[in-house]
Amino acid sequence: MKKTISLLAVCVLMFSSLICGCGNENTAKSTKATETTQKSEDKLTDTNELKNYLSKSVEGDNPIYGTWKLEGIDVVSFIFRNDNLAQMVMGTEADFASLSLNTKKKTLSVTFVLGLNGDYSYELSEDEKILTLSSKGKDIRLIKQKDYNLIPKSPKNPKIDEKLIGWWESEDKITYFFGSDGIMYSNHISMETCYTYNADKGKIDAVYDYGGDVKESFDYSFNKDGNLIIDGTEYKQFINK
Repeated sequence: MKKTISLLAVCVLMFSSLICGCGNENTAKSTKATETTQKSEDKLTDTNELKNYLSKSVEGDNPIYGTWKLEGIDVVSFIFRNDNLAQMVMGTEADFASLSLNTKKKTLSVTFVLGLNGDYSYELSEDEKILTLSSKGKDIRLIKQKDYNLIPKSPKNPKIDEKLIGWWESEDKITYFFGSDGIMYSNHISMETCYTYNADKGKIDAVYDYGGDVKESFDYSFNKDGNLIIDGTEYKQFINK
């Protein structure tokens, strides 16, 4: 994924003040694309399927589960999950981090590309809306937020290749989802991203939000086995349960 370097630099500066411590497929075949004509119920089903997939890993009884923002900083959100992972979220992209939580000792360890790196003791306020992390004599306050929605609003009249619709996975466990409502999702091991997209003539044009719209293009085709080729990598279709 391409990043906006200036935006990352701003984040680094803000966090440091608080905390120490794919090649092109040249033979892509042209596939017929049609504008979405599915009923509104079908569009809702696609969005809900992706929403259910994203919510599976964050449900549970983790006492600090949920979405938080550093006090005074509105650029990114942090999500503490229930599967030994955490996420730093900006727009419609989320970067994964490891999370180690000891509820008896009230300690946690977390590693982000930016931000909350290190070992902390934690304390929840009585109303559970303020999370205070302490490390090396410094306190960091996080404010509880509503559950984060990574999925963007469906675009109007997207161009959709019906052969793309559904879930696809490579041998390296990179996952793509293409919805009939113009919503696309990718899980690239260290991050997951939601896009709006158009697919036409062997080209996917996608847009995601990372503090502003970021545009990406992918070449795609289908091989003789019916598997999807995106920028030279093969993906097999599967049913996500």
